[in-house]
Amino acid sequence: MGVTCVSQVPVAEGKSVQQTVELLARRLEALGADKQGTFGVDCETYHTAAALGTQGQTGKLMYVMHNSEYPLSCFALFENGPCLVADANFDTLMVKLKGFFQNAKANKIESRGTRYQYCDFLVKLGTVTMGPSARGISVEVRAPGKGRECLDRQGNATGEAGGGRFRGELMEGV
Repeated sequence: MGVTCVSQVPVAEGKSVQQTVELLARRLEALGADKQGTFGVDCETYHTAAALGTQGQTGKLMYVMHNSEYPLSCFALFENGPCLVADANFDTLMVKLKGFFQNAKANKIESRGTRYQYCDFLVKLGTVTMGPSARGISVEVRAPGKGRECLDRQGNATGEAGGGRFRGELMEGV
């Protein structure tokens, strides 16, 4: 197990989302990071069907997620409730439960991008999209093993998760 830090990155002034992602990718490569393939995460929002909700109450939400790191699994997170890990056939079950949960079609969010290896860190740099439009940039940094000590050895004087010096070098000027 390790420590994972996911951050939303602001778009560079005067640049598009894609231009900022390319800038960050060049910085990662300049720091010595090696490309390790691609990744993808998507999230669909479901809400309880109107027939189930009491008059005047808003329905509960459920988020169903897929992650390319776990291709045979599906994850469901209930609003203010439990998290469920199921096999990929969970999507088929959701179709059969359409009387109870309805897909909020306009709310599918995806983050897709490139995986990098930088020293002991796994770094995922992705573009966040909602429908056809790019909405932002995500950076995930995963430290192996005893994450806190690993991050501290990488120059993180503050003890904050995410590798302070590394993050500063990557984000400088963005």
